Amino acid sequence: MSFMHLLYSPAEIARNVGENAKTLRLSKNLSRKTLAEKSGVSESTIKRFETTGVVTLEALILMATALDELTCVTRLFKTEHPNSIEELKNAKRKRGMR
Repeated sequence: MSFMHLLYSPAEIARNVGENAKTLRLSKNLSRKTLAEKSGVSESTIKRFETTGVVTLEALILMATALDELTCVTRLFKTEHPNSIEELKNAKRKRGMR
C-alpha cells in the first residue's frame, strides 16, 4: 500500500503530472500549438493541463498518443505481479463482491 496520499493531495499529484507532460513536450521540442495539431486537443486544454493538472481522460489519452507515451497510460491500473497471496487468490475473480 502506498502512503503517497498522505504526502500529497490529489491536486498536487495532478499538477505534477501536468508538469511532467510539459517537460516531456518540451524535450520533444514541441510547442503547445504543434501538440494540439498532433493530438486534436485544444491549446487551451493543454495549457490548463500543464499548469493545473486538470484534463479529461480522453484528452490525456490523445496527448499521450501524440507524445508516444500511450503505454504509460494503458498500464495505469494494471498490476504486473500480485503483491500478496490475497491478490493472487483474487486475480481470477470477475466481480468485486464475494
